[in-house]
Amino acid sequence: MTGSGHGLWRSAGLRLAALSGFLVLLAMLAALALVYIQVSSVLHRNVDRQLLQTQQRLALQYAHEGPEATAQAIHRVLHDGRDTDLELVLLTTPDGRFLAGNIDVESLPPLRTTGATVQQLALGTQTVDAQLLAHPLPDGALLVLGHDLRELRRIESTVATASLVAGLFSLALALASAWFLRRELGRSVNALHQTITRIAGGQLHERVPVEDDSGDEFVRLEQDFNHMLDRIGQLMEGVTHVSDAIAHNLRTPLTRLRLRLQAAHDGTADAAALRTALQSAMHDIDDLSRVLDKLLSIAQAESGTRRAPFAPTSWQAIGEDVVELYEDLAEHEGVSLHWECTHPAPVLGDRHLLAGALVNVVDNAIKYGGRGARVQVRSQVQARDGAAWSEIVVQDDGPGAPPQAIATLGERFVRLRPELPGHGLGLASVQAVMRLHGGGMRIEPAEPGLRVTLRLPLS
Repeated sequence: MTGSGHGLWRSAGLRLAALSGFLVLLAMLAALALVYIQVSSVLHRNVDRQLLQTQQRLALQYAHEGPEATAQAIHRVLHDGRDTDLELVLLTTPDGRFLAGNIDVESLPPLRTTGATVQQLALGTQTVDAQLLAHPLPDGALLVLGHDLRELRRIESTVATASLVAGLFSLALALASAWFLRRELGRSVNALHQTITRIAGGQLHERVPVEDDSGDEFVRLEQDFNHMLDRIGQLMEGVTHVSDAIAHNLRTPLTRLRLRLQAAHDGTADAAALRTALQSAMHDIDDLSRVLDKLLSIAQAESGTRRAPFAPTSWQAIGEDVVELYEDLAEHEGVSLHWECTHPAPVLGDRHLLAGALVNVVDNAIKYGGRGARVQVRSQVQARDGAAWSEIVVQDDGPGAPPQAIATLGERFVRLRPELPGHGLGLASVQAVMRLHGGGMRIEPAEPGLRVTLRLPLS
């Protein structure tokens, strides 16, 4: 039992729940104690005020009307039907003999004359607690006023009992809240733990079961954990796809390169033929190096390992530079390239990476648009999905692409027209750069042609 209890107490959820319950109970007990003290204090102050008012009134009457009139006033006070069983009064003569009241002179305890005191007082056959106020009169007589505290004690006892019941209820509430908190924490953490254990055992498809969509903290944690697992799964599938694609797309140039070198090694070609074979091999090696550099750039953009500090810039500044850079190439290819700025479209990011992404998109538009095509580059600001976005749009009126093929654009090594030079990595790098900046790339038919939109949060 000791070992089990020790192991249970090691649970962070149980300790947190116990601390929460203890704090709730402590707060409730402090509040109840404060209520009890305040009630008792108010009752005693009221008694003191009543005694003092009665004392002043009777002392003034004694001074103006004499002892007999005061004794009659005391008799009326004790028989007026208001708190007659609680009021205590005594008026003595200057020589200490009883004159009026309901207190026996001989049962009167020693009193001080500087304020009210609580004393035990004999009333007939019983002894009670009484709050007494003594006032010496100018001629040596003594006026004593008091209040039987039995009723006040019953009120205090009632308040104390109510406080005890409320304290017990608070304890039960604290225990219930601690149990509920422990259950909720345990449910969420155990679900995460079990899912992690199954995933570690190789069941990569496992996810944390989400019972409802209430949106509380634990449900959001479970949903975020599942989203993280989905993202990890997508990345693993991407790694597998990239590995397969690299193996498939590099096998052919490597085989071609080896055959050329093998032919040059085994053949009887002259020096010029050997030089031609070596130049071709060097070209293939440079081509493979460019592919590997492109893949490395994509991986670095996706992981953020080469992320430079982001700085304010704009799609207008980037677009103007890229369009100016490609004007001569577009003219050589027979393509008309146009720039339009409907908004400066400010962004926060790495200008070098963003310019490289736009270069890939413009280069594709010129290459796939074909001779006679018109390519337009436009910066703008649009409200989409409840947020404002800075966008740059590259649109051509070329042959475009089939709708079923558009969904594959942006994947590594995807090429719609293999006869054109390239490796199918341009749009993949663009997508990686946009994700690094918290934005995205959207490709859609322009009828005719294609429209590629690069968008980032408006800075």
